[in-house]
Amino acid sequence: MNKPAPAWIPFVIVVLLTLTCLSCLERTEEITVAEDGTTTFIARFEGNVNNFRPPVALPSEPEWAILERKVDSSDVDHIRMELKAELVVPYGTPLPDTYAKPDAPNKEINLQFPTEVRRWSEGGRTFYEFKRTYLARGYGCYNITGGILWDQELEDRVLEKGIFNASEEDRVEYLDQFTSAFRYLHWRFLWETLGKLVRSGDIPVSTKENVETWAKHYLESVVTPVRILGILGKDDDSIGVALDQLKKEIHEQFARYFPSVTGSEQSEVQRKFKNLFRAATLDYDVTDALNAHQFSITLRLPGTIITANGLIDPERPGIVDWYFKGEDLHDKDISLYALSVVEH
Repeated sequence: MNKPAPAWIPFVIVVLLTLTCLSCLERTEEITVAEDGTTTFIARFEGNVNNFRPPVALPSEPEWAILERKVDSSDVDHIRMELKAELVVPYGTPLPDTYAKPDAPNKEINLQFPTEVRRWSEGGRTFYEFKRTYLARGYGCYNITGGILWDQELEDRVLEKGIFNASEEDRVEYLDQFTSAFRYLHWRFLWETLGKLVRSGDIPVSTKENVETWAKHYLESVVTPVRILGILGKDDDSIGVALDQLKKEIHEQFARYFPSVTGSEQSEVQRKFKNLFRAATLDYDVTDALNAHQFSITLRLPGTIITANGLIDPERPGIVDWYFKGEDLHDKDISLYALSVVEH
């Protein structure tokens, strides 16, 4: 293949790709608080059908009423899907803090957004307060694709020309950069997992260091610039699949090596290792998938909004809007707040 890089998945995403997600998912939520405090949520999702698949959780029955589900397959290469769901919550009942099902395994790994509505009266006025916080998604600790460790100018040159049309020097340097980022991501998953086992007293620090040292050398032997070049030289639709296969190969080797260090009598520790490692990678998969999501939240409160950290339209005194992207949640919370008043 010898085509300009823009036809590929952008490299900075491909390095960390665990899902083949080539278009954004538009998430629109309308939240209406009635005068008695009852809160109605209407959530709409529209995008490529691939965006509706796990690991990202979306509203589902029986908690949510599915109002509409449509699939547009007129373009077989870009099948579109729409989902609309509703949830009505009486005042005083806990509001949703995630779309994951209550009994879902690893529920806490999915997007969390604790939400609260308060209603109180003072004199002849009633106040309505809305709070929601989208909890930060850990991202920066896994990536070296930014800042001083990532040569953005080099990447821009390679993206512009394509890796096979770039100069030999740029191609070599970029493959080294790409390879280092891929190695670090998966080594970091292992590092996080072993750290939790040390903190819980399941393994000593010496075991952690042993496994990490082995993993460093192992990754250097299997994730090489030559192999990465072979992957990037595949057809566009095959790049993500090949990277996923490499990821699977690495993780399976990690799972085989850990028992060889801890011994056959440590089956419970090995079970914990598998569960913790899977949780670490799944958490990142969710975060990576959310990068392609665009959020739009519209809140309607009784009366007039008097305080809010969102956008206010003078012609809609009881409404506030917020807009952000999934990548805005990298390593920081996003908090929504609004307060309205009804004068009697």
